[in-house]
Amino acid sequence: MTDEENKQDENIDDEFSRLLYDFINQENEESEEKQEKTPSEGLDSLITETKEDVPSEENKASSERIESLDGFLSVSEETQEPQNKKVSAESLNTLDNFLTVSPTTTEESQDNLTFQPKSENQVENKSEGLDNLVSQTETPQEQPSENGLHPAESELATAFNGFVSGIKILEAKRNLRAPTTDFEPQQLCPNYKPSVGKKMAQYMVDCWGLIYKYDPESLKKLPKDATDEEYLTFAEQLTDEELQFTIYSYIETLYNLENCEVMYSEKLSVAQKNRIKKELYDEYMNLQHKKAVFIEKLKEKGFPIDENKLIGNYFHVAQKDAEGAFKALTQNPAMFAPIDFSKIKPRFFGLIKVSPDDGIKANQKIGKFIKNLKV
Repeated sequence: MTDEENKQDENIDDEFSRLLYDFINQENEESEEKQEKTPSEGLDSLITETKEDVPSEENKASSERIESLDGFLSVSEETQEPQNKKVSAESLNTLDNFLTVSPTTTEESQDNLTFQPKSENQVENKSEGLDNLVSQTETPQEQPSENGLHPAESELATAFNGFVSGIKILEAKRNLRAPTTDFEPQQLCPNYKPSVGKKMAQYMVDCWGLIYKYDPESLKKLPKDATDEEYLTFAEQLTDEELQFTIYSYIETLYNLENCEVMYSEKLSVAQKNRIKKELYDEYMNLQHKKAVFIEKLKEKGFPIDENKLIGNYFHVAQKDAEGAFKALTQNPAMFAPIDFSKIKPRFFGLIKVSPDDGIKANQKIGKFIKNLKV
């Protein structure tokens, strides 16, 4: 053996001894750290108490991780559904949230599916007055006051009654004849109505003849198409308190009439939107019911075709061309869903295998059945 080989062997031995020494020192350091972390306990405490009685923080953390992992696995398993079911469920939930309606259907209600038109009580009366629609849009912030009127309607009634009182004072003072009105505050319940507003406006127009006769000299100073500011300026310059009070009441009534008209228009817009949403929702639910009836009838016959795909594709195309879609459905249903040859049983105890002719016959049977189907 040469000197170089002896030197290599010695180097290997030295390296091995150094690694072994480091490994022994590392174990000693770890044992010392554990001893510092765990307090010394007496012999009696070791005998009476065990570590298994109290779970450590590491065990708690590990158990929480296991529970979270189990929850994650259970959630992931539940979410692994077919894509078509997931999309339909999401679209239905979206529509239900938009309409704030949550209809539920049970399996028992789908056993005997028959399409029935809505009864007269269920169908919304389209001739219903717009005033009733507006009254349905009442918000909690608009609760009626003690007299049964909302704040805006109450202010309008007060201003108009003030104008009527002023006209009666002018009538008695100059022995004039004033027009009459049958207005009562209860006519504004539960909401302002344009028909009532027209009566009030017409009465105020008719009263201007009496106002001109009461003080024609002062009324000549008022422009024909005066604005609200010009009316106020005119009233401030009057020295007759009764006439001044009447003009002020007139301006206040006009202001409250306009305010009630704006509020009525806003409520009417909301009511019309709600009606459209309700009609769209009813139409959607009727469509879903029709689909369920068609699918159930097809499943009862056991045709070799995917009933859900057939009816779903048909109704999708029918939205654009109802007549053409129905014609295709009754003459060639395979356009909407292919014939499933695996569901066609061989004839003569399996001796005659399934052929394309069997698929053509099945396609014709399905179309003929749907054409004669009444739901």
